[in-house]
Amino acid sequence: MSELEARKYTSIRNLREEIRGDMEDYKLLWTDEYVGVDTEAVYLFNRKKDNDLRFWFSKYLDKQIDNNLSKLKELVEQNNE
Repeated sequence: MSELEARKYTSIRNLREEIRGDMEDYKLLWTDEYVGVDTEAVYLFNRKKDNDLRFWFSKYLDKQIDNNLSKLKELVEQNNE
């Protein structure tokens, strides 16, 4: 394996770990032992979305996950060329 291939492999692996961690954080953020997983702040916490820190953090995690998935897709497609 060349140095470039090794870097790509490491980048892909690191991105997958970061995505997995962000998804786990998202799941933990919205899990309620009685309800299960739901993404609506109003449903779980009876709070307005605009003022809820959990909702803000979930939006942040959504963006992070989407950005990292885009980077991962690009790297995998480059690796397959």
